[in-house]
Amino acid sequence: MTIRRAESGDAETVGRIHVESWNVAYRGIMPDDVIARTDLVYRTAFWAERIADPERPVYLLEKNGQAVAFCQMIPTQDADDDATRVGHITSLHVLPDLRGHGYGRALMDHVFEEFQRRGFAEVTLWVLEENRSARAFYETYGFRLDGGTRRYPRTNVPEVRYRIGLNRG
Repeated sequence: MTIRRAESGDAETVGRIHVESWNVAYRGIMPDDVIARTDLVYRTAFWAERIADPERPVYLLEKNGQAVAFCQMIPTQDADDDATRVGHITSLHVLPDLRGHGYGRALMDHVFEEFQRRGFAEVTLWVLEENRSARAFYETYGFRLDGGTRRYPRTNVPEVRYRIGLNRG
């Protein structure tokens, strides 16, 4: 297993993982029309733009040379947090048939090391309120609800915010 920073040529790969993950994890939670709009063409363009940003890395996990998961880290964009001390995970996606093999945890460990190296004290992430499997994963990792709530953009789907300190001993 290797973890590396995604490069411009990885946009379609990251997009494919994102689309496959969304189609399974969000079915029944996110409106069908929103899922339908998140096709490979859309996600490839979406990730090409993000991968190009040197301050907001996307990490790709490969197993036997095949990309199976990715994660993006950024400074928080939430108005009630300090972007100099609170990092944020925008996305963590693992191919659906490979969940439960430790790939998500390996990416989290890698990203947490990078957040610490950059001087962040805490990390947050937003999760769809009804995404029980993702919430269980983050809670097992040590994240706790912090009371933040919002709606997923351009939908009425509720999200909840999780937070964890980086000095977990």
